[in-house]
Amino acid sequence: MGTIIGLVFGLFASMIAAGKGFKALRWILALGVIGFITVICLSSAQADGIGAEEAQRRAARANSIGAWLAWINVAIGVVVALLILAN
Repeated sequence: MGTIIGLVFGLFASMIAAGKGFKALRWILALGVIGFITVICLSSAQADGIGAEEAQRRAARANSIGAWLAWINVAIGVVVALLILAN
C-alpha cells in the first residue's frame, strides 16, 4: 500500500515538475510525499520576469534535487529488498 501511495505522489510531483519546466521523469521516484512537497517549494523555471540564465539555473537545480531524491529512494528499496531476501 505504501508503494502505491508513493507512486501516486510521484506522479503528482512529476506533473508539477513538468509544469515548472523541470524533467518530470526525475520526480516520479523522488521519495513520494517528500518529493511532492519539495517540488512544490521549488521556484519555477518558467516564471515570468526571469532571464534565460536564471531559468536554466532553476531547472538544473531542481533536476539535480529530483535525481538525488530518486537515487535515495532506489537505494532504500535495494536495502529493503536485501533485508527481505536475507530472511
